[in-house]
Amino acid sequence: MDCIPALSTRDAWLGHCVADIGRPGFHARLLQGIHSVLGADHFSHLSYDHQGRIRHAAASSVCDQRLIDSTTDIYVKHLYQRDPNYPLVRNNAPEATGQGPDLRLLRMSPTSIGDTEYRRVLFDEPGFTGKISLLGQWDDRSCYLNFYFSRVPLNMGRASTLLGQYGSTLMGLACRHDELAFPEDEEEAVAGHDAWSTLSPRERSTAELLMDGCTAKEIGRTMDLSPATIVTYKERIFAKLGVGSLREFLALGRPG
Repeated sequence: MDCIPALSTRDAWLGHCVADIGRPGFHARLLQGIHSVLGADHFSHLSYDHQGRIRHAAASSVCDQRLIDSTTDIYVKHLYQRDPNYPLVRNNAPEATGQGPDLRLLRMSPTSIGDTEYRRVLFDEPGFTGKISLLGQWDDRSCYLNFYFSRVPLNMGRASTLLGQYGSTLMGLACRHDELAFPEDEEEAVAGHDAWSTLSPRERSTAELLMDGCTAKEIGRTMDLSPATIVTYKERIFAKLGVGSLREFLALGRPG
């Protein structure tokens, strides 16, 4: 007969998550725990501003880190607005609701997705058979946690129930991690005549490394951030500087 671990042993990973809040290994630690509880193989953590734009993105996998990084990069660059749950993300924003909404648990399978390109790129090709998501609001941002399965769970309903039990704790941990990992986001950028002055410290560091010819993966390694997060910084830098491509950005040259 299978032995059922004591609650204190089964949930010990939560304590490790708390210890890793604000550190690069946080998402891997969180996924390890969820993998042990309900078998999720991959995880992405997305943070959106009140206009529905991605502020930060991170991902982790117990199977293939390069796969989840690549999939998350594609999502951030091209497809996040085509996510079937995106209208809920937008409606979840503080300015849309006027108050913090309840935590939502959302299930998605490839057969439920009508957008064939989205399904092919983000489910079929990476081999994901489904995902369970948590969506909540924390201060001025929407937080979207996605747990992907590369095999069909024995009981998706049971997996959803278990994740729902951990939901509030996971959302609190993830959002607190954002606050500690990206403290400059708590400060509003001061606009000036020089567009470079509107960049946050991390955006400026990213911009300088882009000027040096570094790729998103190289910058991520240097700054201890995921490539997907660097992509979000790059998009925000381009928007603030009023350029539409890397070529245009490089043509600006470094600020005097």
